[in-house]
Formats: sequence, C-alpha cells, structure tokens
Amino acid sequence: MGEARLAAHWSPAAFLRASDEGHLACRGPCDGRRSGGGRRAGHATSREQGWARSRRSSGARIAELPEGRSVAPVAGVPQSARRDEVTGVPVTTTMDSETQVTGGVPAERLRVLLVDDNASVLRFLASAFSSNGCQVTTAGTAEQALEQLSDDPFDLVVSDIKMPGLSGLDLLRAVKGKQPGTPVVLITGVPSVNSAVFGLRHGAYDYLPKPFSVTEVKELIRRLRRDRAEGNGNVNYPAGLTEELARRQGGVEVISRIGEVALQGLEPSAFAEKVVEYTMQSLRSDGALMLLRDQGGQFNASRKGEPSMVGQILTLLQASFGDVIKTGGRETVVLTKREHGFEALAAMVPGVGDAMGILCIGRSAEHGAFLPDEKALLLGYAQTTAVALQKLLLRENLEKNLIDTISSFVIALESKDPYLKGHSARVSLYSGELAMVMGVAPADVVMMSRAGMLHDLGKLVIMDNILRKPRQLTEEEFELIRTHPVVGDKILKPLRFLACEAKAVRHHHERYDGKGYPDGLKGDDIPLIARVVTVADAFDAMTSDRPYRSKRPLAVALEEIGGGAGTQFDPTAADAFMTIPVTRLEQISRHLDLGSPALDSPMSALLEMH
Repeated sequence: MGEARLAAHWSPAAFLRASDEGHLACRGPCDGRRSGGGRRAGHATSREQGWARSRRSSGARIAELPEGRSVAPVAGVPQSARRDEVTGVPVTTTMDSETQVTGGVPAERLRVLLVDDNASVLRFLASAFSSNGCQVTTAGTAEQALEQLSDDPFDLVVSDIKMPGLSGLDLLRAVKGKQPGTPVVLITGVPSVNSAVFGLRHGAYDYLPKPFSVTEVKELIRRLRRDRAEGNGNVNYPAGLTEELARRQGGVEVISRIGEVALQGLEPSAFAEKVVEYTMQSLRSDGALMLLRDQGGQFNASRKGEPSMVGQILTLLQASFGDVIKTGGRETVVLTKREHGFEALAAMVPGVGDAMGILCIGRSAEHGAFLPDEKALLLGYAQTTAVALQKLLLRENLEKNLIDTISSFVIALESKDPYLKGHSARVSLYSGELAMVMGVAPADVVMMSRAGMLHDLGKLVIMDNILRKPRQLTEEEFELIRTHPVVGDKILKPLRFLACEAKAVRHHHERYDGKGYPDGLKGDDIPLIARVVTVADAFDAMTSDRPYRSKRPLAVALEEIGGGAGTQFDPTAADAFMTIPVTRLEQISRHLDLGSPALDSPMSALLEMH
C-alpha cells in the first residue's frame, strides 16, 4: 500500500467517503478498552420488580376486578415470558357510577390502547381504565401496539416510555404519523421526567409519573372527556386530511431531526446517511440516495433501500442531472416515466453559487404516486440539509486550519534538529499504516494518523538546548523531557474536536505492563489510539539516527517490536505492525530523513505529497 492510499484518507473527499463499514474489532480508539464484541454505550433501566408492593406501600390501592367482570388474555405478553406473568386483564365496556356525566347521561365509551412490558403494571392499568368505562386493548411491546393501530383510531393510547425494542417515544411518533388526532399519554419512572417532557414537546397529551393511583387515572379520563367535548381532545378529521396532517407533522419532525444531527459534529458522509434514512422513512420510499459534492468537485453517493431501485434512480439522475441543477433548489424534478414501474423524485441541495448535492427518493407504483405535499417536504429536507452542510463544512475547514497551524509548530520545532526532522511525519504515516492493517474505520485511520503528527506537541515548551543535547541528559533534564505528554495534552484540551488525539498525546509513553508515564496506565486501560502511536513512535526512533547512536536496520527494529509485545507494546498492535510489508516501511523510513529537503509545509500538505 502506497503513500497515496494513506494520503487519500487525509483529503477532504476522504472525510465525505469515510464510513463505518469494516470497523475493526477494536472498540473506541479513544477508549482504553479491548477489541471485540462491543459493550453498549447505555443500558436500559431494569423493570420495577415489586411494582404492586411499592404501590401499596405508597398508600395507593390496586383496583380489584369487580365481580362478574369479563377478562381476556394480555395482548403481547407471552404466558411464559416473565415472573410476573398474568392470565388475563379486564377488557370491558361496562360503565360504573364514576363514568356518568351531568344529568345522568352515560359518558362516551373510550377505546384505549394500553402498552407496557411489565405485566403487573399492565394489569393495574387495564383494571383502572375498564372500571372507568373504557374499552381496553393491551400490548406488551410498542411493536405489538403498532399492529393494533388500524383505520379505526383509538381514543387514547397510554404507553410506558422505557421498553425493550421500540420505546414509548418511538410509539408516540408512530401514532402521530398514523393517527395524529389520537392523544398519547406517556408513563415514566424517571424522577426528572425529562423523557416525558420531551414527549410533550413532540405531541404527547400528558404523562403519568410512577407511582400513580386509580384516582389519577380517573382524573385523566375525566379531563380527556372534557377536552373531547370542548373540541380540544381527539379531533376526527376527514381521512385525507388526517393523512396530510400526519405527513406535515412528520415532515416538521424530520427537519428538526436533521438539525439535531447537524449539531452532533458528524462527518458530512455520516450526516448524509442520516438524512437519507430520515427522508426514506418520512416519505414512505422504497429507495433513497444523496449525492454529495466534495471539495474536489466529485459527487459521492449515500444510499439506502431496495438496491435495484436505487441503482435505477442513480442512472436516471445521471441523465437528468442538468435539469435538477437548473431548478436552483426551488422545485423537485420527476425522474421517471410511467413505464419504469416506480416514481422517482430529485431535489437539489443548494450551495453557495453551486449545488452541494442532490437528494432523491423512489417509490414503487403499487405503493402510489408521490403527493404534492410529499414533493414539498422533499424540497424542504434538501434545503434544510444544505444549511446544515454549510455549517458542517465551515466547521471542518476551521478545524483543518487549526490542525495545519498546530502541525506547523511541530514541523518548525523538528526542523531545528537534523536528527528529529520528519520524525512526527513518519510517526503519522506509520500510525496510519498500522491502523489500516488493524482494520479500523477510515475515520479512525485519519484520527490515528493525525495523533501521530501531534504526539510530541508538548516539546514546544522545552528548551532547544535540552532537546538537541548531544550528550546524555541529566536526571533533571530527563524529568523535564518526561513532562511533554502532559503539556501537549494541555495544549490540545481546549480543542474538543481533538479530544481523541489529545489522549494519544498524553499516553504515547505508557507501557502495556504499566511501567510507563505519565499516568502508569496498564494494558487495555491505555486508549487504543495511544497504543498505536506508541508502536509507531518507537519504531521510528529505532530506525532513525541520533547523535549518540546510528539507526538500526528495519529487521532489527521489527524484532524489538515483536520482543516488546505484552511488555512495552500492546501485543495486538505489535503483531499487526509486523505484518506491514517491509517495502512500505522502508519507503516511510526514507521519507523526510537527513537527506530530504527542508520541510515547511503543514501536515495536510505533507500527507498529500507524492
């Protein structure tokens, strides 16, 4: 593998083409964790095991089934699935004295869908709602609840937020998409009710904080009936209008989600994949793709959905590319004709004076044509994406300039010492090669290469006469040299986008056996990115001339890398380094050595030199 391959990872286009496919077994380059099966970033909160007991201890009384009340099996709760399984819950339409309205007229019977994966809670809810004149349907998961949603909408959906699989918030979005007039009440056991408040902002009718009582359920039902009577509750729109409102509400949510994702600091390619995913889901498409222009003028595609349809859309887009650009992002373009058997739309993602990209969707003819409001939503998604991308690219350019500036300081420092010239550049290249051999994601290859370039940044504050001293250092001088990892970490600390690289800067002199510095980290507690740079740094030091010794042959240096596996080096990284072709190591070792011309270009230019 040549320098061109590694340098490609450094180009702006590489940032756009980078994906998470083929991510190595090494988990989290910034983390001190071993490669292999990943531990999830977060774990779902356990279900409350003694829920009924806690209800009684809090003074609330669990409602008992009235005599003669009919029961039915709990929908969606497998009879052998849990310790607190139930044989049935009330599903009734009978009304008691609490459900009478003024004047003795029976209150309307409400169709209620109850959703909770805890059978005890589900049994209590079913009893409480049925005893207050509601016709109850139950589900043990959000997925099963979605199957219950039909053309005849429920008058109320009550769902727990935290459930295995889809959450209550996911169910809220689905209900608002299918039946936007249906009130949804969320149940939360989180003391801060942050999730419930989030749900209210996204259209939930109300929330019930655990623990709750029969009285609270009764009050909820009374309030819902009052709101329905006053026209503030469930509104029955004509079917066509209901669907259009659902699409519009879903469209607003997608635009909001695009904005939220833009704030996460993703690379443009990863951001584009999210936009394609959201667009496809929102507009009920069978395929979607986005062409995104990189700074070299090339368009790179992010795609999702049925492969053959996406391929046809791409072919049609190539034929109509000019027509889409001519719109200036002000209207959508229909790419297909009737004989294609599907409909495809394209909308330009406008840039500053030119197109940044094109967003396309396709839908099979059997699923119906795209409606005018769906075409308008596609245009809105493209325009929102354009604004977000401009901010992302501006941030990327700013970060690139900052990195170039910092790298220039390192280059200037090393240029003063003929024995150190090119050291950081070579460590960068070795780190990138090692990262690729280890199979990390392309974005992580970039990160590890960059860390190699910056690893000795802390030496900027050390006096030149110490750095370039031709004789052995005194104990005091050596201790001063040993401070450079901490100093480099402090220099990078304010730059949050270099947080991973800062860990490599701080820990590249740690040893796998725990005898390194500055923090004495051991084994997998050392961040992976630092373990990679450690091997690269040591190899370049051994194969470079120093005032007090000559460089060692590559074969000897490789033997020392292998011999240090498990003590000085991470054995996985050491073994991987030894698989890099010797011809490639020789090529890097000659890069910017004593015979090379002076180097004064920033790192990005360095890594693109060929």
